[in-house]
Amino acid sequence: MAKKRILTFLLVILLLSIFSIVYPHLTGQVSKQIEYPLESATLLRVLDGDTIEIDSGPHVRLLGINTPEKKMPFSNESANFLKQFVGKKITLERDKEDTDKYKRKLRYIYYENRFLNLEILEQGLANSYYTVGLKYEKEVLNAEKQAKDLEIGIWTKSSEICSDCIKLKELNAKEEYFIIFNQCNYNCVLDKWFVKDAGRNTFYLSNLSSGQEKTYESPDNKEIWNNEGDRFFLFDNKGFLATFYSYP
Repeated sequence: MAKKRILTFLLVILLLSIFSIVYPHLTGQVSKQIEYPLESATLLRVLDGDTIEIDSGPHVRLLGINTPEKKMPFSNESANFLKQFVGKKITLERDKEDTDKYKRKLRYIYYENRFLNLEILEQGLANSYYTVGLKYEKEVLNAEKQAKDLEIGIWTKSSEICSDCIKLKELNAKEEYFIIFNQCNYNCVLDKWFVKDAGRNTFYLSNLSSGQEKTYESPDNKEIWNNEGDRFFLFDNKGFLATFYSYP
């Protein structure tokens, strides 16, 4: 009798183990990571810190990162980082999407054993961008956190007198506006100060008197702030960080 109970118990354990393996496949909960073949190319030209021209095929947009646009603070530094590899053989690795809306290849790029997407982030020359579901999502976010903790590159803290005054009061992603205010007891000249999202959308600020607030709306009802999640960077006139906010 005891032997029968033991056998029944072992059978139940076996059935539960089989069910735990089969159930995700039946419900579509298994997401298999596709391994795409690596590509070899020669880097011909650097268009900016996250876009390059290669000797074969379309331009390449570096996956998981966004560098400052041309003529913005740290844009030259990010582009110069990639320029050291011009004329060299690089390796490209695809993730879940092949190209973007501009027909550029979306790729991780490597030079020998160096993972260049991560190195740009580690040096504070980019922020992470559309990382959800990427193969190297964790690595990308960790590289960004490293630069943020070290306060280097775009994460360098502003030393301007008004950097502790200008605060984000509200960001409404659905209604596409944000409000900043001056909490200090003196006026702030904000010439060339700017706010940007995780991408390339930029707002230049106007002066704020003590206690004053101002609302900035997206121009022409353009969808800028992603409802699911985005970043809010407020930079001073040198491109140093005064305020950072991330949601959700």
